[in-house]
This record gives sequence, C-alpha cells and structure tokens, in this order.
Amino acid sequence: MSKTDYLPSGFIQPLQDYVRECPSPSTALLDEMGLCLAVPSVSAERFCELLDAAWAQAPASALGIRLGLATQPGHFGVVGYMVSYCGTLGQALARYYRYQRLLQQSLVSRAELKDGVLHMRWNQAVAKTPLATEFSLAAFINLCQALIGRAVTPVRAGLPFAKPADASVYPALLGCPVDFDCAAIELAIPEHLLALPISSKDPYLLRLLEQQAQGLLQQLPEGEESRAGSAFQRVQEQILESMKNGDVSAVAVASALGYSLRTFYRELRAAGYSYRGLLAHTRHTLARQYLADPALAQTDVALLLGYSEQSSFIRAFRSWTGMTPGEYRSHLTPGAHGMPGKQR
Repeated sequence: MSKTDYLPSGFIQPLQDYVRECPSPSTALLDEMGLCLAVPSVSAERFCELLDAAWAQAPASALGIRLGLATQPGHFGVVGYMVSYCGTLGQALARYYRYQRLLQQSLVSRAELKDGVLHMRWNQAVAKTPLATEFSLAAFINLCQALIGRAVTPVRAGLPFAKPADASVYPALLGCPVDFDCAAIELAIPEHLLALPISSKDPYLLRLLEQQAQGLLQQLPEGEESRAGSAFQRVQEQILESMKNGDVSAVAVASALGYSLRTFYRELRAAGYSYRGLLAHTRHTLARQYLADPALAQTDVALLLGYSEQSSFIRAFRSWTGMTPGEYRSHLTPGAHGMPGKQR
C-alpha cells in the first residue's frame, strides 16, 4: 500500500468520537488520533490503520458506514467548506469533482446522468480496505444530506468487496439496495436532488475558498490544473499581505498592486466585485477562523484583521453576524472540527 496519498485529518474526528464512547477506550489510541487531528492531513495508510484500530476497540457490523454517516462538511477540509457555499447540490457536486484530488490525490471517479438518475463511481488506489470504502461511500452521502438539509435516499449503492454475512445491515443504514463485489464504490441518486438549494450559500465566500482550493490543487504533483492566478486572487492575496502591515485601505492595496485607485476600482467592477464587499468578506471569513482559536485574544484578532481599534472590529463583526465576537465564541463547541452554523 502506497504511503503517498493523503486525506483531510478531519475524517479522524468520527473515529475518535467512536473510540471515546467505547466501554474501555484506549487512551493511547485516543492520544494518537488527537495528534493526527492537530495537522491538516493524514496519510491514507495511517487512516486505514486507525479505522482498523477503532473496529478492534468495539467491532460492529458496517462500522465504516456508521462512521462515515457521522462526518460533517468541515471534516472534508477546504473542499467541504467550499461546497457548503454553493447555490445548489448540483453546483456543489461539480466543484467536488473538480477538486476531489484535494481529498485523495489518487481518487479516480466518473459520473453520468441517465434516465433521471445520477450514477457515480469512484476508486481509491490507497484507502481501499473494506472499512475505508464503506466510510467513503457513507461520508459522501452524508455530505449531500448536510448540504441540502434533508435526507438523501439513494437509488442504489455498491461496494467493492465480497458480500459479508451481515449484509442486511447495509441497506438498513443507507436506505437503499446495496450490491457487493462491484468494480468500484458506486452510488446512484435521483437527478432532481441536484436542483435543491443549499441554505448556507455565499458567493463571496465560495470565490475565496475556490481560489484557495485552486492554489492547493496547483501544488499537487502531476496536477492538471495550472492556470495563472486571476485578478481576484491577486487582490485577495494583497489584502492578506496588507493586513500584516495594518493598512488595508483601497489606496494601499491598489498601490501595492501597481494600480491607480481609479483603475483598481474599474478592474474590480469589471470582475463583479466591490472593494468594500471583498474586504468585508475576507475579514469575516478570517475572523471566524481566528475566533475558533482559543489562543487568540479578541484584541489579537482585531490586529490580525487590520483594525487599529478593537471597537471597530466589534462593530463590523456585529454587522456580519448579529452578535459580538465574544458572543460568537460562546456559541462554538470546544474542539469541534465541523463548521459553526452560518450566522446571519
């Protein structure tokens, strides 16, 4: 089994939760999982080993399915956050397929619409144990359910291993017929689900995260995506750089990019943005990330975002979310790897 493939470490969270709830949980295993969660990614081989270790702690039928159904969009890393800000499930799946190599570099998938049904199939060259394939299938179904806020009843599902003795558990958990000995992980869902809206959609945040995903994809070896950064990406990167200097005015950012202020505004308008809106959304996105870090005081967060006064940050944050930074922090669950609810 190759050691070159990696998965988002957030996928370990359901495993750790499962082990923690066992009658006699292994402290060493929990600590090991905690170390893996402290970094952005984990090798696919290690993930499979941790799945096996979780099963050894408390064997259960279709455990990979059960654990996959406990995932949250945030466990999928930047891809999970990005698809959460799309407008419909169809748009989300289109981006999911485009950036799937950020989830597993060796992931190979195909999708086809036929007779009102979306047929999907994918292979995992590294994370291909029965438990890992179960987890992958169930996590994908649960992602779709989380995005549209309702249960997804597949037409059918398939798994690439021999039919187990307890095969009746699988359709009971997934709500559809499940075939075994398939050539790949398979899933079919009704086409009409693709038009369902995603309540957490946000075009600005989607653009921010898609740029981040594009940058990450370009860093992968042998990647097919290699286009030059757009004007949007240059502005975003300069805003982040200017925050370090404490001056995120349009004049400062335009000057750093080599534009006159008038040309800068004209370029943004042509791309469908306003500087004020872009800056606010960038700050909002970063503020929520920073506030989730208990090591950062509110004054630190304000400075990191380029505010000279904490009061200005508090007023801005209240305008974005309807609550103060302190109130927002009080709503966060310590140690959670999922996304906080979208604040209005």
